[in-house]
Amino acid sequence: MKLVRPAGEPATLDDAFWLSVCGTPDPSTREKFLRLTIHEFARLGPARFSHARIARRLGVTVAMVNHYFASRAGLIAEATFTVYSDYVAAMGDAVARAERTPEARLRAWIETQIEYAVAVPGWSLVLNYPQVALENAVEFESDFRSRMTALFNLNISRLAQLILDIQRGEVFAEDLTLENVDVSKYLADRELVALGTSISMATLGAAVWATGSHAPSAESAEAKAMGDFALASHVDRLIWLARTQG
Repeated sequence: MKLVRPAGEPATLDDAFWLSVCGTPDPSTREKFLRLTIHEFARLGPARFSHARIARRLGVTVAMVNHYFASRAGLIAEATFTVYSDYVAAMGDAVARAERTPEARLRAWIETQIEYAVAVPGWSLVLNYPQVALENAVEFESDFRSRMTALFNLNISRLAQLILDIQRGEVFAEDLTLENVDVSKYLADRELVALGTSISMATLGAAVWATGSHAPSAESAEAKAMGDFALASHVDRLIWLARTQG
């Protein structure tokens, strides 16, 4: 797979930009706040993000953040949940679009997780360490934790089913959704849980490395030169692991 770098600062907030981040050229002001926050947070990370700058770029007062999201922390909390929702949806969509073979579908899940992390590097810390990165983790926990947990359970169940598919050599007939997933069925298989956890952790590690967030190798010319080959080989090994360890 080829590494794709995240987008830079938008020169103008025109119809094309809003279409690319919202799916419509004319979103509401609230949606503009949310999606521009996601874009800028992805680009700058939590330390450099400024909600006041978002307001200025939109031509409204900072008070509008409180109007729409109750507080700056509320804006970031909702953006965090939205990013995770988009992330889980992106992996599900990639699997659905992939060639209907067990290997192609598992490969789509793994590669999309890595590609998504690279596209939104500033969110990696928040998604993995919300207690450290979020200013008001309590607000996030009360408003979004249960919904995020449901999405996590769906995502990990999808991975478990993809592993079962590749081991059995056939695609499960029904794509899993929040409405039909039976998490307990997958959790009952301890070996499957252990294998899925290993693949998920290995994929997350690859995603961190691919974003350039791994400090020891970030400035290594040798690591950069071998990047695409090493990443593709890593994905191949995860597919092999899923196939042979059942």
